[in-house]
Amino acid sequence: MIPLPRFGRALVAVAATFLLPLHRLAAQTSYYNLDSGRPTRIEDALPTPLGELEVQFFPVRSEWVGDGTQRLRYEPKLSYGMLALTEIELRVPMMQVRAQNTPTVVGVASAALGALHAFNVETSWPALALSGEAVLPVGSLSAPTGSYSVKGVLTKTFWFGRVNLNAGGGTWSVRTTPVAAPQGYVCGNAPGVPPCLIPDLPCDVVPVSWSATSLACAPAAALSGAGSAAATSPRSVGPHWTAALGIDHAFPLVSTLLTVGVIVDRFVGLYPGDDWTVEAGFRKQLAPQFVVDFGAGRHFAGTLKSTTATLGVTFDMPLR
Repeated sequence: MIPLPRFGRALVAVAATFLLPLHRLAAQTSYYNLDSGRPTRIEDALPTPLGELEVQFFPVRSEWVGDGTQRLRYEPKLSYGMLALTEIELRVPMMQVRAQNTPTVVGVASAALGALHAFNVETSWPALALSGEAVLPVGSLSAPTGSYSVKGVLTKTFWFGRVNLNAGGGTWSVRTTPVAAPQGYVCGNAPGVPPCLIPDLPCDVVPVSWSATSLACAPAAALSGAGSAAATSPRSVGPHWTAALGIDHAFPLVSTLLTVGVIVDRFVGLYPGDDWTVEAGFRKQLAPQFVVDFGAGRHFAGTLKSTTATLGVTFDMPLR
């Protein structure tokens, strides 16, 4: 073996110093995987890799509503690549709610079990995936009845970035509690009744309080019906449909993904019209195992206007 001159060895050392970090940077791809709520509700068809555990230990979402209500949601989540192109998920959202002239309410909103399966890897054909989730009535702020959702996901890459389509349906579930209010219920869409907040997707809860002990929301159909019989037995469950379109663009050299999208929700029997939200955000990989995300959104059409901001930190841990 021919020994390198001292200058040559110095060049090798400098090249290794710069090229090895670039190699590690190229291997960082977790920022490219969009998950629901991180940073927007739009997700892609990429599941958690096989044998990898993804821990979202610091996801926080704040919401400011036009009537002065403020909601803060902390939602730890675990995602594991159980099989090839298949992941399972567990999340437990916790809420803090502050409304005008009422004490602050804090509690567990629910517990949700979900899964996502990708049918293929994107080639000339788009990647397709199917996800589902069951929301369990767990915690002091959860609805008394569980709900579920099923969603199809399509991801296709173009020269300007990726396009993600989400469409699905399921059920909504709310807590209805009679109180001393104009129509017999805390909130709704009738004259003289404060408007309800949209169930906090992807978590189907209604954490809005106009009394110290109740969290309630009455369907508009019950409040607008004639006679007291309709108002004494409001629906607490019903169909829910959703569709979303998102576009994202990656900057691989800085391990950053920018995304923007629009979501429409339809709560059949709960609200009379559709609810529209626009969201934007970015994901940034700080290290091979750490990703941070930030997002903002505006619910600009529907029962009640609101503004949201999200912040999250994700830790990826290969288990095999």
